[in-house]
Amino acid sequence: MARRIQDFDWAATAIGARAAWPQSLKTAADVMLGCGFPAVLWAGREAVALYNDAYADLLGPRDDLGRSGLGALEPARAIVAPAVDNAWRGATVTLEDNVLPLRRDDGGENGGFILSCSPVRDEAGAVMGALLILVEAHDRGRAAQARNLIVAELQHRVRNILAVIRSIVSRTAETSDSVDYLSAHLDGRLAALARTQVLLTRGAASGVDLEGLVRDELLAQVADDDRIAVEGPEVLLPPKAAEVMTLAVHELATNATKYGALATGGGRLTIDWRIAMRDGADWLEFRWRESGVRIAVAAPRRTGFGAVLIEQRVPYELMGTGSLAFAPGGVRCEISFPFTPRRSVLQTDAD
Repeated sequence: MARRIQDFDWAATAIGARAAWPQSLKTAADVMLGCGFPAVLWAGREAVALYNDAYADLLGPRDDLGRSGLGALEPARAIVAPAVDNAWRGATVTLEDNVLPLRRDDGGENGGFILSCSPVRDEAGAVMGALLILVEAHDRGRAAQARNLIVAELQHRVRNILAVIRSIVSRTAETSDSVDYLSAHLDGRLAALARTQVLLTRGAASGVDLEGLVRDELLAQVADDDRIAVEGPEVLLPPKAAEVMTLAVHELATNATKYGALATGGGRLTIDWRIAMRDGADWLEFRWRESGVRIAVAAPRRTGFGAVLIEQRVPYELMGTGSLAFAPGGVRCEISFPFTPRRSVLQTDAD
């Protein structure tokens, strides 16, 4: 279904071409595709349907992709429609033991399902869709096991994120000359980390989209899109890599906005990445290049948080390499690390 969604002619639907989708819709689609249970996302006021492989299995030969309305669930409108309506009003609704006109392999009687319907919000917090997740009655045990796994791993993840926050606070304090500097930089770094945690919480099963991460950080800096080029293949970062890359991009964007390519009218910023083979493994190679900075950027007199993050934390936490150079014309940064799939629902390095 991920491939079908990518290739579908969305320009012919009410939600428009996929390239123009807001990041909130892309993230919602990633969450839906990564869900282990049947899930359908109704996007936009026309309720255009997107769904995952598990839901496609329930549909059998039917095809609701890109269509508006309940589709195959229309015979169960009395059950489903009120839940969807409540989701559009911002509420999450869970319904137990409902018979729906869906069955595996078109065999047997209509199945009994637990329904959970939740609102999907856009960047401004407004509801822009509804996400329905179905759990077949005989899957209760599997659902409970999945819930217990998530709770256990979430406890590890909380400990891990607290360690990251302590590190950010400590390093920011070390490099701050005043309370105002400490407050401003600490707020920005924690806000960047929080943005990634929101994405991980919504879509831990599928990862964080690298392009969306980069654009979100640039948007947070009120960057001028006309002077920025972002290019690279679709990449879903596992949680640990997403945390490190968010903080790295935040530091680079902050510096570019205050002192670098985005601080002057003639500067430009080029960001690109690729997946390359190294020693039999896939590596992500990320490059940040500034140009058009009139005065050669002098290297700072002391090592700042960003430099430590890129040159030390990337090798330590991601087993990769990171370099940061203050060159004539603007900053140059390269980050590379092995691109490995996530190990679990909420990947964590904590024991």
